[in-house]
Amino acid sequence: MTVQGFGELGKRNEPRGVLAVCNDVDPKNETDYNEWYFQQHLLERLGVPGFLTGRRYVAIGGGPKYFTYYTTTSVEIMRSPAYLERVNNPTDWTRRNMAFFRNMSRTACRETLDMGRGIGSTAVTMGIRPAAGQENDLRKWIAESFFPDLLKSPGASGIIRGHLWEGDPGVSTQKTAEQALRGGKDQMVDWVLVIEASSPAQAEKASQMLAAYSFVEWGAESVEPPLVYRLLHYLPGPDGR
Repeated sequence: MTVQGFGELGKRNEPRGVLAVCNDVDPKNETDYNEWYFQQHLLERLGVPGFLTGRRYVAIGGGPKYFTYYTTTSVEIMRSPAYLERVNNPTDWTRRNMAFFRNMSRTACRETLDMGRGIGSTAVTMGIRPAAGQENDLRKWIAESFFPDLLKSPGASGIIRGHLWEGDPGVSTQKTAEQALRGGKDQMVDWVLVIEASSPAQAEKASQMLAAYSFVEWGAESVEPPLVYRLLHYLPGPDGR
């Protein structure tokens, strides 16, 4: 199963970039945080050339509470002059909100698999650390077995799309003015599986299936528990129309 613009096994000929962010926020600033995201931050990021779309989610139980990601034409956009100019010159509103981020995870990724179609109202995320030397075997198993099984499983027609994102440490760990405002060191993930579903019930079914598979058997060193999120907002940028 592939989507337009992809080659064999749903793999992009030139991987799209993804900036994946998970975080909590200090409750005393949560109202302003959400206003800032909707009214300024998403628009600001999507104004950077090469940024295609932005999405924000809120957790359905568990956490971190918020999950946000942007798609870009490539991971290199996250170290382009236009992007670095933006993150090194934060607005006053951005400066105020960065201090209230908690449990921050931020990873610049390459999207190496995208199978299925559409945009789900919910998403399941799961972090994976591949065992050294097993990356190709694990990626192949996800592409040839896991994603097809998941998307075609009986009674799971609402599980509509699967993504694999692979983190780039060099791009992710750049020092910026925004990062300094958050204080401390942002966490990173190695790989992220994201499953899109049409409802919370279908997302929970996908979460249960993720938990039931032995990823370690197929080349993972460790996996994190799946988390379920509800879509809050989707916004295409000028380059993602």
